[in-house]
Amino acid sequence: MPTLAAHSTVHNRHLLDALHRVAGATLTLRDCSAGEVDHLLAESETDVALVSPLFFGKRESDLALLGGACVAAVGATNEWLLHFHRGLRDIRTIGYFGESGMEAMLAEILLREKYGMSPRLQRLPEPSNMHSAATLFGSVDALLTTHAEERAELASTSRIDLIDEWFDMTQLPLVREVFIGWESRLNPSLDAAVRAAGEYADTAALQGVEEKMHGGDPRDAVEAIPTHFRYRYTEDVIEGMQVFFHMAFAYGLHRDIPDIVFWEAEEP
Repeated sequence: MPTLAAHSTVHNRHLLDALHRVAGATLTLRDCSAGEVDHLLAESETDVALVSPLFFGKRESDLALLGGACVAAVGATNEWLLHFHRGLRDIRTIGYFGESGMEAMLAEILLREKYGMSPRLQRLPEPSNMHSAATLFGSVDALLTTHAEERAELASTSRIDLIDEWFDMTQLPLVREVFIGWESRLNPSLDAAVRAAGEYADTAALQGVEEKMHGGDPRDAVEAIPTHFRYRYTEDVIEGMQVFFHMAFAYGLHRDIPDIVFWEAEEP
């Protein structure tokens, strides 16, 4: 029986629940921390995983990308925030906590591409009783936070929402998570289950967008698209992932540009 490892969050839970209903007893779902998911996939201890596109970018020759579903964000999700000192015109250092992931890469891409800055990333110690986030903020020009606990003392700072800035710059969704797995362990049934789950979750997400926009001024609706998530690969979603990797490669943040090729069952 295939195993799927994933870190369940408020944004992917509907997709994972749909996959559980579709696949039933034919798929084992393991809810782990984000770091554990990466480890399980790298060590071949799971067949499929829902992970950052960066994992696929590093291991595209070893792993196959399932084209049935993904997690892509549009607009201000209020998760990846970049705080900076008021009146600052040039950001030279960006502080961040934990491992440098997609959010840190996105911050550097946006400041370089959109604002013409050349920031340097600086890892900071985790906030503690001795070193609060506000104290650590004094050592850098800007501070990247990804959790509410990290920004509890930074409410009064100037800030930008990185995913909202990405959409403003590109008019494309930002792909946050993708399904990838070991090609020899994939099969048409698993691919079909992921595809069905993606269709279900995406349809529900679009209905939510329509409800938010219902009753508003149609002229405003064209320009002000509510924040939402997409769960299947539309042309815009695929282009958003391609553009991100192209920019990351152009600024030396990623070693190459992976081919966005989806797994297909071999002809008998």
